[in-house]
Amino acid sequence: MRRARLTTLFAKLPRAGEVKTRLCPPLTGLEAAGLAEAMLADGLARCLCADTFRTQLAVHPPGSEPWFRARFPDLSEVVVQHGDDLGQRLAAHFEQAFARERLASAVVLGSDAPEVPLARVLEAHQRLSDGADLVLGPDRGGGYYLVGLRKPCGVLFTELAMSEPGMYERTLELARDRRLIVAELVPSDDVDTPADLERLRLRARAASGRELSEVRRWFARYEERGASLTAVP
Repeated sequence: MRRARLTTLFAKLPRAGEVKTRLCPPLTGLEAAGLAEAMLADGLARCLCADTFRTQLAVHPPGSEPWFRARFPDLSEVVVQHGDDLGQRLAAHFEQAFARERLASAVVLGSDAPEVPLARVLEAHQRLSDGADLVLGPDRGGGYYLVGLRKPCGVLFTELAMSEPGMYERTLELARDRRLIVAELVPSDDVDTPADLERLRLRARAASGRELSEVRRWFARYEERGASLTAVP
């Protein structure tokens, strides 16, 4: 039997004041939560178009599953993230995913990288199928927007401080110390700063069809209110 490929989007409940707080200002907490929801919706819609891997959501905090199931009724798999911090939750996710079934590859995407094309996710799975132990997609802030494994390796997440400068390079060093075969994807942008927000606005304005459709709608509502993306000094 052919082993499955699994793609998981890691998502946090888009509650005002608890997501994308580095975008406040210029956004309010409620606006940042709305943008986080729009980015997740676009990323999830893109992955659900694929027929070569299965897509699921891993959500946080525990107890938020009903909201995600109601918001995305076409998605059959919603699982809970377990652990006290992001590193522990990533380690536990991969451990549990490979324990539940015989996976050929498991890839995790952040929910704040709506511009990552489907081809990039497919490439990650293919690189793992071709022999890589670890696939990383670097973001321009020193972290990564995608991580994929052929088997669990929790130390990649639990022995490093997550979301700190230089995390990507430290992850590479740790992987190479453990003699893992690493495949690196091309860098991409996430959305953490007002400058990232303006770049996303311009990208969404140039998009068409289903591409960034939820993000486009969010910006349209934002601009209808006469809001500005200039941060308050």
